[in-house]
Amino acid sequence: MTVSAAALEVRDVYAGYGASDIIASVTLQAAQGRITTIAGPNGAGKSTLMKTLVGLLRPRLGQILIGGRDITPLSPPQRALAGLGYVPQERNVFKNLTIGENLRIGFEFIRRKSPEKEFNAARDRVLDLFPDLTARLGELAGTLSGGQRQMLAMGCALIPGPTTLLLDEPSAGLSPRYVTTMLDAVAAVNRAGVTVIMIEQNLIEAMRVSHDVVLLVAGGIRGKWGADVFLSDPEVRSLFLGGAKAKSENSGQERRSDDASAA
Repeated sequence: MTVSAAALEVRDVYAGYGASDIIASVTLQAAQGRITTIAGPNGAGKSTLMKTLVGLLRPRLGQILIGGRDITPLSPPQRALAGLGYVPQERNVFKNLTIGENLRIGFEFIRRKSPEKEFNAARDRVLDLFPDLTARLGELAGTLSGGQRQMLAMGCALIPGPTTLLLDEPSAGLSPRYVTTMLDAVAAVNRAGVTVIMIEQNLIEAMRVSHDVVLLVAGGIRGKWGADVFLSDPEVRSLFLGGAKAKSENSGQERRSDDASAA
């Protein structure tokens, strides 16, 4: 039986800032057509990993592949051309431009020579996913609510037709109602055929739509779970609800350690 390549694969990656590695020996696979959530305590290295995947931070060692293609040396725009979409947590739309103009920029950045009919078709597909934006194409993006702005940012990333979408905290700062709406939108994007890899702190809502979960602690991969069993795992519950116990190398005494400060 032939096994298809993972949508995104990370092989033994080390990355950080200056001489310090924030993530070390990170190896993971995100399966084609699924939603993979990267979970972990604050400071575990999740943002560093996301920046490395999208090309904003170059790994010191290791490889990153999309569909079996090595994209490690590629710049962020080149990775976008290779099929990688990205929605950062902040500053992800042009507030002084209209919704329609934001969508056009997202399309033409990748497919600038495409005919107008292709843009119109791509825009219609995005608006089918985010109908709240349909009647507001001529309004400034800065007038949108936080949830609507996140939808627009996701639409801008989706409009050129990526095969894999990276999301950095898509529900951050949203009201509880919009958290559910946003993650429902993530599930709809996935059902439309896009592989999704996201960092998300709202784990209960994230597990509702995810298929797989990768746990990152102190810059290293602790394991991979199915989303349906992740929150019931004793190791996971201890980490998020009670911290982790560690022995001091100097005193030999047991202490409580916060994994958020370990990364």
